[in-house]
Amino acid sequence: MVKVEGALALAVCALCWSLAGVFLKYVDINSFATAGFRSLFAFLTLMAFTKRFPRIRIFETDEGGQKAVSKAKKINRKATLYLWLSAISYAVTMIIFCLANKLTYSANAVLLQYTFPIWIIIFGPLILGEKNTKIDYIAIAGVIVGMLLFFAENIFAVPDGKFKDTQVLGNLLALFSGVSFAGTTIFQRKQSMISPMDNTSFDSFMLAQLIATVFGAPFVFFTSDGIPGIKSFIFLILLGCVQMGFANIAYSIGIKKVRALSASLITMIEPLMNPVWVFIFVHELPGFLCILGGILIIACVILREVFNKRKGA
Repeated sequence: MVKVEGALALAVCALCWSLAGVFLKYVDINSFATAGFRSLFAFLTLMAFTKRFPRIRIFETDEGGQKAVSKAKKINRKATLYLWLSAISYAVTMIIFCLANKLTYSANAVLLQYTFPIWIIIFGPLILGEKNTKIDYIAIAGVIVGMLLFFAENIFAVPDGKFKDTQVLGNLLALFSGVSFAGTTIFQRKQSMISPMDNTSFDSFMLAQLIATVFGAPFVFFTSDGIPGIKSFIFLILLGCVQMGFANIAYSIGIKKVRALSASLITMIEPLMNPVWVFIFVHELPGFLCILGGILIIACVILREVFNKRKGA
């Protein structure tokens, strides 16, 4: 039951994340400023939910999950380390992905970022001690094929017939955002394993949003776009509160209850939902390969979870 609750929380997270494309259409300021203001409202949402400021250090706890009572509280150095590694990884993911979207095709940026389950397969067992199974490798292979089909029409479409140097940089940055996104998942999972009763995942997300806010928000003064209008401001609030804030809350709940690799596969719902929202709000029907790729990805994720459940994994 616990794993089911964790999977549902991560599915909600992915659904919230997937709203970015729709909401961003109504924001008319530059990408970095958008990311900064989104993170500001996400931070305020997380702070309202937790009713506290983020912790920058994690203290040792007793067996009941309460802070150790002593005159000199002992800092849990490992938990604090993973707190900051997770926060920095997520902040880097948000910032780098934003830059990649400006330098390469959006489809390329999404596809390359969602290589992050591969990095989890490589580094997860080393850092988390969560061993991969044959069904994991089969599922990942199927997901990779599905992602290629999903974005095939965009990947091979070159409108101007030229390949600009900036696209190489954009693709490399997008690939790196996949590495940092994997780091976010791994370090979040590690936090929950070290101090499961401490809700440190919320702290790392709040710190990440603060970092992204400090980096991105000042860009509103450095471009010709100026201060956001009322419509932009409303959708910036929605981006921060719903698309990012609620997503972070759901993710923090889910990552405590499922394996890192499971979390990465479940959140694949995010790119799959993007064409669904486009169809609903823009009435643009996705292509055959896109639909086929999406079905393959969903099938791989579901079959893996069913197989692992039967094995008691």
